[in-house]
Amino acid sequence: MKYLPKLNQLQALRQVARSGSIRSAARELGQSQPALSRTLRELEQILGTQLFLRSSKEGVALTEAGIAFLQRAEWVLEELRRAADEVEQINHVTHGRLTVGFSSLIALTVFPQVAEGFKQALPQVQMTVKEGQLSSLLPGVRSGEIDLAIGSVDPMHPPEGVMLEPLFTAPFCVIARKGHPLAHESDLLALRKARWLLPVSPMGYYQQLQNELIHFYRQVSITPLRTDSVIVGLQMVLESDYLTIVARAMNQPLQLGEKLVTLPVSTLPAAQYCAVWSQKSALTANARLFLNRLRSACQRYAW
Repeated sequence: MKYLPKLNQLQALRQVARSGSIRSAARELGQSQPALSRTLRELEQILGTQLFLRSSKEGVALTEAGIAFLQRAEWVLEELRRAADEVEQINHVTHGRLTVGFSSLIALTVFPQVAEGFKQALPQVQMTVKEGQLSSLLPGVRSGEIDLAIGSVDPMHPPEGVMLEPLFTAPFCVIARKGHPLAHESDLLALRKARWLLPVSPMGYYQQLQNELIHFYRQVSITPLRTDSVIVGLQMVLESDYLTIVARAMNQPLQLGEKLVTLPVSTLPAAQYCAVWSQKSALTANARLFLNRLRSACQRYAW
């Protein structure tokens, strides 16, 4: 390849892919349609391949080569944005951005304190918070959209393409409403006929549970109800005979001690929670500062 693609060509490719048509993309970019078409043709000439399939109605679809190149182009654009943010921060023009993601356990325990201290130290940082299981946050971590994520990791099946730093180990427990007929049961196998509600997660702690307790899962007679909502899960447990598995540390901030009980089951494995960031790029200065505060808070917290 004699020449490398230009920045405006990468931006044009991304916008056309998002808009689905050259006309809409030109309007979003503030360009004329002929000028944008010319930019795309120049990019295709540089790469020596067709990136779009064009229809008579001006709709476009990415070719296989276009899809592959767009993934790399989006990463390059995101890295350039992050680099510009860091330079601006160093020059004290602005304090940049920070996007973090984590599950409800972090939100209910250490995050408020960490966020308050971070914002007091760097009040001009534009912070965005995303909540979800690590499996739903990983695409954003890998693409650079999320600077730092915190979630449970199965030690036997760590996620690929990311860096990991262990932060803490959290014990988990089975909970039920007060008065549940199985509230005093200590044998996990005796709960195989119970009604279970479990989070939707193809990885992390709940995947670890299925791997380590496969004998139990095979004997569960009623297919578990699954949800990605903590509110839905807790409400179902409070208002019915469902059981669920949560981190012990969630009981205190939710103040559910008067309504829920912890079953005396001691065979559940603990969960390893890690800080996770992209393997392709180093942590930004803001992300490093946030992680330092988070690490200290996790070490002090009584999980």
